[in-house]
Amino acid sequence: MTDKTFILIAWRNVRRNGRRSFLAVLIASIGLTTLIISNSLYDGFHEKMIENAVRIYMGHIQIHEKGFHQNPTIDKRFEPSEEHLFNGIKTIRASSRRVKFQAMASTAASSQAVIAIGIEPEKEKEASILKGSVLSGDYLGTSEEESRDCLVGEYLFNNLRMEAGEKLVLVSQAVDGSLAADAFRVAGVCRTGNPDIDRSFVWIPLSSAQEMLGYGNSVSEIVLLLNRAADVEHTQKKIKQRVDAEKIEVLNWQEIAPDIVQLIALDIAMQRILMTVIAVIVAVAIMNVMMMSIQERFTEFGIMSAIGTRPGQIVMMVLWESFFLGILGVAGGLILSSAGLVFFYLHGVNLASFSAGVTKFIGLDTRVFPILKSQQVIISAFIVLASSTLISLFPALRAAHMDTVKAIRHI
Repeated sequence: MTDKTFILIAWRNVRRNGRRSFLAVLIASIGLTTLIISNSLYDGFHEKMIENAVRIYMGHIQIHEKGFHQNPTIDKRFEPSEEHLFNGIKTIRASSRRVKFQAMASTAASSQAVIAIGIEPEKEKEASILKGSVLSGDYLGTSEEESRDCLVGEYLFNNLRMEAGEKLVLVSQAVDGSLAADAFRVAGVCRTGNPDIDRSFVWIPLSSAQEMLGYGNSVSEIVLLLNRAADVEHTQKKIKQRVDAEKIEVLNWQEIAPDIVQLIALDIAMQRILMTVIAVIVAVAIMNVMMMSIQERFTEFGIMSAIGTRPGQIVMMVLWESFFLGILGVAGGLILSSAGLVFFYLHGVNLASFSAGVTKFIGLDTRVFPILKSQQVIISAFIVLASSTLISLFPALRAAHMDTVKAIRHI
């Protein structure tokens, strides 16, 4: 008999016991669907986490004086030449200069240690979501009258028992070591969705922060928002070539927020564990079907062996059967996962019940939508198909090495 004949026999055997084959195909389909949808949701969660972290505050790239990120003191400052740094780099969507310092914020009712950020109001609108996060009141203006306005985080506003329009006094240390203090009117309250920011940040105009600390034209950092996250490495490399590496540090978001990188790495490890577990379940289900099939066909295999069928041909026939089951399972999984992804694309997954734990990473909008990557689909389909096929090698070898006489007499 030719190889084509054994393939046709294998397909006939799949069809012969429809109920058992259907069960194996259903398990493989559900396994593949679980893999594709869970991987898509994981990727969507990671993408949202990165996008929101970048847009809420830190940007894709930050430029500081050397050592500022590890130890953000007021003496670490620099005077940027933005035209020199960014000229000709088309991947930069927006940039904003900032002065960042620790201060004591006081009102008539209470006081608290805060992080004060001096910003350029117009540029900050493009570089972050600060303007859109204003919950009540007004965003910072650029007029002389508005130079003593400030924005405060929602939790800080409540903790200090403030009222809109109330005076907030910031006390810090100037660069010459003297006491620096200034009063600002609370113009607006912000809700960024990040509890760390909302409970401790105060935003004031950049010029006021420079004047208060005696900075002159110096700043603490420049934040860059790029067109795409994929542009980070190329842009960072270009800027590094234009600065004095002994004095200036150019950090990307991964270096600024290693906790997010670690969380993504943990999620990826969990994805791999899930893929392994599902592959084992699918493989065991297929092997069970093949073992039952072989148990019922002892006589058939004995007759095939008696008429001269080689053990290798029997092995290949059984493997072809499991391959067909795997192919049908992959096809069914692709259909089921397509329907599931359409649902999740329309409705998303709302993580509101976990908001206390996830808002630090994904912001106020706790609804996550899947991101389908072709590479993930191909890998998932290959895992299901390979596991369902290769696991049948054991029952196939058993069928191929039966004693011919005993197999024919088996009832």
